[in-house]
Amino acid sequence: MSSRWAVLVLVVGVAVSSHWGAYAGVAPGDATATLDIPCKYPAGLASDGKHLYLADWRAAKLFELDPADGRVVRSWDAPTLKPAGLAFGDGRFFVSDDHTGLILVTTPGTGAVLTRFEAPGTQAVGLAYGDGVLFILEGKSRKIYRVVPEDGTILGYFDVPEAGCTSMTYVDGYLWVANRVKDELYMVRAETGKVVNVLPAPGPYAAGLAAGENCLWNVDFQTRKLYCLALSGDQRYRLSETREARVEYLWALNNYGPGEVRDLVVNVAVPDSLPNQEILSELQYSMPPTRVAADQWGQVCAIFELGQVPAGRKQLFTYSVPVRVSAIRYLIVPEQTGTLDDIPADLRTRYTLDGSRYRVSSPYIQETVKKIVGDERNCYWIARKIYDYLIDRLEYEMVGGWDVPEVVLKRGTGSCSEYTFSFVALCRAAGLPARYQGSVVVRGDDASVDEAFHRWAQVYLPNYGWVPVDANHGDTKGPADQARGFGGLTNRFLITTHGGGDSEYLSWGYNSFSRYETSGYCKIEEDNFACWEPLAKESAEKLQLPGRPGTADECEH
Repeated sequence: MSSRWAVLVLVVGVAVSSHWGAYAGVAPGDATATLDIPCKYPAGLASDGKHLYLADWRAAKLFELDPADGRVVRSWDAPTLKPAGLAFGDGRFFVSDDHTGLILVTTPGTGAVLTRFEAPGTQAVGLAYGDGVLFILEGKSRKIYRVVPEDGTILGYFDVPEAGCTSMTYVDGYLWVANRVKDELYMVRAETGKVVNVLPAPGPYAAGLAAGENCLWNVDFQTRKLYCLALSGDQRYRLSETREARVEYLWALNNYGPGEVRDLVVNVAVPDSLPNQEILSELQYSMPPTRVAADQWGQVCAIFELGQVPAGRKQLFTYSVPVRVSAIRYLIVPEQTGTLDDIPADLRTRYTLDGSRYRVSSPYIQETVKKIVGDERNCYWIARKIYDYLIDRLEYEMVGGWDVPEVVLKRGTGSCSEYTFSFVALCRAAGLPARYQGSVVVRGDDASVDEAFHRWAQVYLPNYGWVPVDANHGDTKGPADQARGFGGLTNRFLITTHGGGDSEYLSWGYNSFSRYETSGYCKIEEDNFACWEPLAKESAEKLQLPGRPGTADECEH
């Protein structure tokens, strides 16, 4: 780990906590300090490692601030009428003008302009400096350019994470980019433009970012505040947008005859509490299950042995449960996920096994994963390369059935389950533990019916545990939206199932699975769906349970 990243990750937990509060209970993105600023129209923000420097867009002034209390050390006129971006590097200040498109290089002491050059576009709204390269966020083209800091010669470029990005800063191989429209902060790999993480901004109009000695600084245009944001803590994920609902799951079979259904057994996955969901009371069944048992993956199932269903008869049952579900977002620092050697041996062995729907040992899967992963050993980047490959390779299409990954990858289309099986198979072929989760889903309104359901993968990352990965959800063009599918889930899911495949009770399915025989020909219609209904406030209060902190040692293993 590099020295600057060690500052941001470790010092936030130590030095900042000694100033601003306890380290325990800090989640990534939490504001550990809030300071007033001396101007009304903040724009660019920069740091020289000792002081902060802030640009006022309207007054065309620059301020040097003491990060301990926000005190103005000095101020001077900006070298342009509309300063926007601000960066410090190699003993120089870089100031951009988003009206003229000029980049001005000045001395920190006198503010004298050493040189100036044109940016790659007229809307140079954000600047960052790192490893001898100047980064320019150009608003009109929505590109981030890597340029030579002396004259603006373009070295390369990539798309901004999303429309609405206006400012950025550099931290050891990563750009942090602020989106003032969506009120989000993006951690972006500076070499490729890949978005690694998405954090909520502390205010409604993120106007500038700077990497300080103790935290990531963010100035907000609307609140006119300066926020010190933690980038690490004992909580490795953030929960948000909690909803409380009663979920009813129904399974039914109609036998239209003329034969008889025999030995009908239905196994139903029993949801349990997880970091992003709480089961607020025991499941209420319309009929008692015959027994309850766990499969080889630890998935608990309610088993209903229903026997015979004569012609012209229907068999059904339901369960109902109140739940509290939240959006979850892991802050994954790739350098902290270790290598394959850091994964516990028993877990790695168990969750890299082959399966009939994975066909990990097939020459095609083996050759494909070698091309994707190469010599990569970092656990995050192994998983991310596979994830990106699926996004580039596949398009969503649900045509029925779950074909094996080799067929899906050659065809180029797949359902959510086929995306998931392909990801799991490629991860396992690379030696990285992977499995899947299945769920029932909120469809649109809070009160809704789900007949389609959803499944995604989980990958095991050292120091983080099992992390959700949904390549189907991330299969978009925007870098920020692609990142949302890796390490995050919305609040639309009640997770019912986790497994590695070929479950003794659920086979390769999720939510429920049925087995039966027939005497002669039977026309059979099997159905299952879930209904969501928001909990009334008074009901939710009666069911209130203690919350679960997102500490690293409470990640599901």
